[in-house]
Amino acid sequence: MHVVFVLPRFFPYRGGYENSLLALAKYMVAHGHRATVFTTIANDLEAFWLPGFKTFPEEQTVVDGVTIHRFPICYNKTRRRASRVMGLAPFWRWKAQHWRPSFRVPGLSAALRETDADVIHIGPLPYNGVMYAGLSAGERRHVPVVATPCSHLGEPANKEIEQHYLGSHQVEMLRHCQKVFCMTQTERQRLTQLGIPPQKLTTTPFGINLASVTGGDPEFLRKRYGVAGPFVLHLGMKAFDKGSETVVEAMKLLWARGADAWLVMAGPSLSTFDTYIAQPSKDCPKLLNLPPFTDVEKRDLLASATIVAQPSRVESLGLVLMEAWANRKPVVAANIDVSRELITAGAGGAIVPFGDAGQLAQEIERLLADANLRESMGLGGYQVALGYASETCCQRIVAELEQVVEASGKRQR
Repeated sequence: MHVVFVLPRFFPYRGGYENSLLALAKYMVAHGHRATVFTTIANDLEAFWLPGFKTFPEEQTVVDGVTIHRFPICYNKTRRRASRVMGLAPFWRWKAQHWRPSFRVPGLSAALRETDADVIHIGPLPYNGVMYAGLSAGERRHVPVVATPCSHLGEPANKEIEQHYLGSHQVEMLRHCQKVFCMTQTERQRLTQLGIPPQKLTTTPFGINLASVTGGDPEFLRKRYGVAGPFVLHLGMKAFDKGSETVVEAMKLLWARGADAWLVMAGPSLSTFDTYIAQPSKDCPKLLNLPPFTDVEKRDLLASATIVAQPSRVESLGLVLMEAWANRKPVVAANIDVSRELITAGAGGAIVPFGDAGQLAQEIERLLADANLRESMGLGGYQVALGYASETCCQRIVAELEQVVEASGKRQR
């Protein structure tokens, strides 16, 4: 079976979606299938829209048997404006191609139409234009298309986030796929409510390789940076919607009360967060703000952490929570649907309203003061993480892909 994955960014960019698809593609190759990736040159998130941010070369490479094709991004302002105007038209196909946050990727559609794929996999939302290129190629070639949208539902009774992920044109794209892979039961229920036929939906979450995120050095931070004591870890993209600013504000409250805990933030960041954290008024005596990390460093960071604080409102599963739980660390997450599905009766951690630095500070303070509570929550989370082992999740996804190919009558290669 030859699966073509179409997504905006890919390895060596390290994000949850990208890491998971790399693991899936490598699993497929190891089990006799073919995996090809069509993606862009973007490395930074802002490189989708603005020149001058980090990018990769436009080229074809092979990583562990996975072929990767990278295509340029068009930054021409006139073309961008024209595309936005076309996106105003009341046709879902036009909106999917042109409305924000879409961007032009010259050569992608033409190359996709030349592939010998048995099935095309698209995602994630809200990157409509890249997804539509895969959908359109599949329709033209009569190749089945599946999607892993990773829908972000946001906060309860607040559509500020969901409106960017599940607009009518985005839902229509999913309706035209042969199968939609959901990360959680919550996502599956929401997509059903929006009119996607239940038979097209399957709950097949990405998993984590427990061995690859555990076994780190708990003395890493002391040895590398000369700091010691309890650590609150915030891991991954630093951005407002990820709760990064709220974590800083919560720790400032605790530091003002004399807390001796460090805040360690590690990962890439949006320029808006860089501007926020650089303000002279930020009183952060025990903040260690680290850049993107290697896999080895991630293991060490997780091993060093006392608590993992990820109060994000833009999650479809929350792989950082799983990675923290694999290390038996308690987490503090935002009150969104996926967090409530994973964190039940305190198992694994605590939930606070998104953006509420006061409540976040209270939960962090409570956990820092109670080692037994941290241990019990970490153990409860570990039991959850065991159900998301990468090998099992990859097996289920590949089985679903094989069923789609068989139903389509495509010859497996």
